[in-house]
Amino acid sequence: MDILKIVVFGLVATLLINLVNYYGGNAKAYGDLIRIATVTIFMIFIVTQLSSVYQVIRDLAVKLNMEDTYLSIILKVVAIAYLAEFGSQLCEDAGEKAIGGKIQWAGKVMIFVVATPVIVALMNLIADLI
Repeated sequence: MDILKIVVFGLVATLLINLVNYYGGNAKAYGDLIRIATVTIFMIFIVTQLSSVYQVIRDLAVKLNMEDTYLSIILKVVAIAYLAEFGSQLCEDAGEKAIGGKIQWAGKVMIFVVATPVIVALMNLIADLI
């Protein structure tokens, strides 16, 4: 199970960071390096997992004759949401809650901007029905 590997890896990294910070004295930078390496490894793993999901969604869209425009918008919205959440959590973990909140807000605005063509198409559809 991949989630078990992630959890164990995260726990080991957390233990190492705490040990380095506790016993390292002036070597707290090593804890930061371990943290950055751990997050980078997590991101690489997550992106590789998402590539298989992307292929399944693309195949389903082809079967449903879905326009590429709408599929592209959906995938962009999901990517923005994940990235904004990830960036926000990193900032909050570093003690910068205000910056994390602004990243969340920027992500919401970007989702609205990217989804505007869908909103316009929906409004046109409703207007045509009335």
